[in-house]
Amino acid sequence: MSRRAAYRYAKATIELSQEQNKLEAVYRDMELIHLTIDQNKELRAVLISPVVKLSTKLDIVVDVFKQTDQLVQELFKTLAINNRIDILMLVAVEFISKYKDLHNIQEATVVTATALTPEVEAKVQETIKNVTGYSAKIKNEIDESILGGFILKLKDLQFDASAQGNLNALKREFLN
Repeated sequence: MSRRAAYRYAKATIELSQEQNKLEAVYRDMELIHLTIDQNKELRAVLISPVVKLSTKLDIVVDVFKQTDQLVQELFKTLAINNRIDILMLVAVEFISKYKDLHNIQEATVVTATALTPEVEAKVQETIKNVTGYSAKIKNEIDESILGGFILKLKDLQFDASAQGNLNALKREFLN
């Protein structure tokens, strides 16, 4: 239920921010909100606590995010009025997701044995573009156990071009 409500608030906020030509500013604010709440367990606890008064929750959110756009400030008030301030982080997550869909921004995780070099990152971007038609924001994870090559994770797809993956495939082939 909360996810659906968050989706509706995010959709309305996207539409309003587009109408007011504030989409980029609101997107940055939503990233800040998501990151801040995600990394601050005390703030998360206050937002979901049934003991903390709604007015106190609103005051805290307004104070913590006082640098945000007026449209975001209005969202805080709307969420409070509707007793939904507890879903603020979900609204931010849904907003970010919708923004990325609008701009064809994808996120990919690339697992490598060592840090990605610019040359390898360019090859990975080329692979992503060939598969999906779009580029992606790449997050690099290091896992020395893959020995070499890379594993590309993009949405529900996984492309294993690692040395360990090739060895495992070869092992399965020999066993059959």
